[in-house]
Amino acid sequence: MKKTLITTVAVAVLATAVAAGGPSDEARAATGQPRGNAARPGVVLSASPTSLVANELPCLPTTLAVTLTNIGPEPVFADATMAAEAPIVLTDTVFSTYLPATDPDQPVSRDVGVRVPRGTAPGTYDITLASGRQRVVVPLTVEGVPEPGPETNLAYGQQATASSTHGNFRVCGAVDGDSDYRNWSTRTGWNDATRGTFPDWLAVTWPEPVELGRIETVTYGTPTRPAALQGVKDFDVQVRSGGEWLTVGTYRDNTLDRIVTTFDPITTDSIRVVVHASNSGDYSRILEIEAFAPR
Repeated sequence: MKKTLITTVAVAVLATAVAAGGPSDEARAATGQPRGNAARPGVVLSASPTSLVANELPCLPTTLAVTLTNIGPEPVFADATMAAEAPIVLTDTVFSTYLPATDPDQPVSRDVGVRVPRGTAPGTYDITLASGRQRVVVPLTVEGVPEPGPETNLAYGQQATASSTHGNFRVCGAVDGDSDYRNWSTRTGWNDATRGTFPDWLAVTWPEPVELGRIETVTYGTPTRPAALQGVKDFDVQVRSGGEWLTVGTYRDNTLDRIVTTFDPITTDSIRVVVHASNSGDYSRILEIEAFAPR
């Protein structure tokens, strides 16, 4: 099976500086730590990567790793704040942690999600990290969404929702462009959270209507445990038109890992796969759902 894997974050050299200031004296006293800024002579704040690139597609958020490292001789508390230039949204704005004194130094990190709201103008937006007097600025370059070509997967990166999602998975994993079964263990794809209970559904929604003529559903299967053993078995493929769900494909006793549904052109703002049974009898597993304009 051909793999299309797109990553949005690369490893980069850390931006570092030494921080001053810190948690309250009361917080230190509660755990027997020294009071005052003298307790934090060597806390280093860093960010990785040192710059980010993203666009407004809601299921393609990027991530910034914020790290605090104690390079001093005593354990300390440390805090970092994170702020983004509007309209960029961060999943966290404060990072507080206890930092042990170890040799070698032991960094403590927090992954912070970075989301670009729809309608954000292309350009550069600053994400500012602070700890005491230290500042680390990470520039975020927002790019426009490329115009789709004739064979562009229109579901890629769009808003995905589901009836439920297993805690080890992300619903956005079903629209991340990766349909390779070998990456299932990295939590690409979607797995529902209601073991043995059906139906389940997975949907993709666009902010504006699109014209479609083909939907491809990729269920999970491997050479040793094919889709006939653990893929979706009975399911319907539907599109929403005029506020109503229209079924464009009905499948029963499926054993294939990629199911192609073609239909006359339909203008829609949402599609979904409704699973009534799986070959394993426990979960609904979909690696990817793809949507294409009419040929």
